[in-house]
Amino acid sequence: MLDLSEKRLNKTIFHLAWPAILESLLQMTIFVTDSIMIGPLGTHAFAAVGQGSMMASYMIFPLWSLGTATSAVVARYIGAQDMKSARKGAGQGIFLAILIGLVYTCAGVYFAGDFLILIGTPQEIAESSGVYLSILLGFCGFQAIRLVGSSILRATGDTRTPMWATAVMNVFNILANWVLIYGIGPFPRMEVAGVALASGLSYVISACIVMWKLTRKNPVFFITRSDMTQIARDILRTILRIAGPNMAEMVLMRAGGLTYIWIVTSLGTVSLAAHYMAIRVESFAFMPAFGLAMAVPPLVGQALGAGKPEMAILAVRRTVKAGVYGMIVLGFLFILVPGVFVRIFSPEPDVYFIASIVVQISALELIGVTLNMIYGGAMRGAGDTVSPMIVTFIGAIIIRISLVYWMTILLGWGLSGVWIATAIDWTLRAIVGWILFRRGRWQNIKV
Repeated sequence: MLDLSEKRLNKTIFHLAWPAILESLLQMTIFVTDSIMIGPLGTHAFAAVGQGSMMASYMIFPLWSLGTATSAVVARYIGAQDMKSARKGAGQGIFLAILIGLVYTCAGVYFAGDFLILIGTPQEIAESSGVYLSILLGFCGFQAIRLVGSSILRATGDTRTPMWATAVMNVFNILANWVLIYGIGPFPRMEVAGVALASGLSYVISACIVMWKLTRKNPVFFITRSDMTQIARDILRTILRIAGPNMAEMVLMRAGGLTYIWIVTSLGTVSLAAHYMAIRVESFAFMPAFGLAMAVPPLVGQALGAGKPEMAILAVRRTVKAGVYGMIVLGFLFILVPGVFVRIFSPEPDVYFIASIVVQISALELIGVTLNMIYGGAMRGAGDTVSPMIVTFIGAIIIRISLVYWMTILLGWGLSGVWIATAIDWTLRAIVGWILFRRGRWQNIKV
């Protein structure tokens, strides 16, 4: 159980946040490494991997929702010192993860190409992008165990095991990329397909590490086979009830995202490659914020379970302050030296020029995204997945689609219009999220 005393709260936040920040950095390094290592093969290969990985992230949203719901249940029971129910909740979450992961594996393998055609993927990259996506989704069962299992560990206060699992996954992914993309030694040259296979095999390794930690008997927390195989209907219903609005939020987010990706795709392969380069650069900036956001849910869940809502509020305030200060520093770097970050991906001159401009624009959204992550994570950690869903609906459906279409298509601002519209969207979402957090509905959610 976490130390929730006010005197040691900063230390508790730091204890949770730094491994989560490093884990987030390592997680993003996987995608960035993929992009760097495929970059020398040209713009088409880079765009194919970018399009495939973006589509994969859009399709696995039920797994994130399931991890969020399971961690909220586990944290609340731990805060109430009901370890038997906490273990059962974790086991039921893993059971659902395996079930959903297998469904996604089957759907992904057979329909990956159709999904890419649906969003208007350019013909010159459609085939290779489809191969990448079908291979990656073939490992969705292991991805599900990795994501949900890591969420459970964080809910117990263990943010180090997910960090180490991601670190091992990262090292393996780099080595596997090297031998599979270019055909080193006895391995065939697989290029784009090699990137996908390397990532998929790394998910297997990470899932094994997470499950080893969860099932290894220790005095603090572990789950047994019966926790995963014996159905507890009340707990399953609770997990699904919390996950439902979060899944709806993800559907809204993905629907809005697919619409604006469709607009970006219509700008051509050069703009598409520049877009994904800017996303990769920006993603590094979000790692501290993402780590802080992952530290908040177990703090809020355990504080509410222990009957200390005032400590949950204080923890969120201090986390917000740290996140905002960090984003101000990174924002200045993005504005002053954007090209330094873009050059990492060995872009062609026309791609480099466009990507550098949008990296500068992205500085405008750093604080908004950070606040949205932290406030949303706090409410989800309490089991309130309805409020973040409202924020996403307003942003992803009403604001983002309208602004992106207006600035990109009607005003003709191109890729810059997409990123300016996105910055406005995130800023408004942060304001709405702050209002909903202040209203305090999340404090009254029953788990």
